[in-house]
Amino acid sequence: MKIDMHVHTINSRCSMNSIDKLEKICTKSGITPFIADHDQLTKVKFGVAGEEISTAKGEFIGLFLTEQINTKDIFEALDTVKEQGGLIYLPHPFDVRRRRTLAKFNILDDKEFIKRVDAVEVYNSRCVDNKPNLQAKEYAKKYDLLAGVGSDSHFSWELGNAYMEVEDFDLENPKQFLKVLTKANKSINTVFRCTRSRPLNMLFFSKLSKKIHKSGYAEYFDNTRSIF
Repeated sequence: MKIDMHVHTINSRCSMNSIDKLEKICTKSGITPFIADHDQLTKVKFGVAGEEISTAKGEFIGLFLTEQINTKDIFEALDTVKEQGGLIYLPHPFDVRRRRTLAKFNILDDKEFIKRVDAVEVYNSRCVDNKPNLQAKEYAKKYDLLAGVGSDSHFSWELGNAYMEVEDFDLENPKQFLKVLTKANKSINTVFRCTRSRPLNMLFFSKLSKKIHKSGYAEYFDNTRSIF
C-alpha cells in the first residue's frame, strides 16, 4: 500500500487538486492520500482525513480527524487532535522559507510538545533544497519519532512525488496505522519514493491558484476537467 502523507485539495486556496480528479489519479496509481488542507478538514472516501492546522506557534498536521480544529493555541490544538483519537504529524518542520514552519517558533525541542508528536515528515517534495528534509530526519532520529514522507501535492502532477509503502490498514483506524508505520520504519525493505517538485512550477502555479480562488472561479475547476 503506497501512502502519500501530505496532500492538498482544492479546499486549500493554494491548491487546484479537484477531489474527483485526485480520486482518479489515486485509484490509477495505487496511492492512498493523507488529506491535509489548510485550516479545513476535508474527508474523502479514498484517503485519510486530516488538516494542516495553523497556530500562533507554527503549523502541524492532525490526521484521522473527525472534526475540524479551529483554535490558534498550539497546545490546545494538539490536545484537541488527541481527544479525537487523531495523530500529530509534523510537516516540513525545518523549512524556514515557509511562514509558519515550526522551526521559527522555538518549540521543536519543548518536552511537552515532543511527547504529543507521533511522526515527522522527513521528506517533503516541495522543499526547495534538501537541507530541511535532512534536518527533519535527524530530528526524528534524535527524539525517536516515526518518519513519514509527503509530496505536499497542490497540483495533480505533484501527487506521489513522495510516498512510502506500508501494509494495508483501515483508513479510519489510527492505532492500526501507527503499527504499520512503526513496522515500515523498522524494516530495511520499506520502499520510499522521494522526488522534488520543480521550484519555478511551484511558485508560478501556486500564485495562479490563489488568484483563481480569489476570483471565485475555483468551483468551476473543481467540476470540470482542466489542466490542473
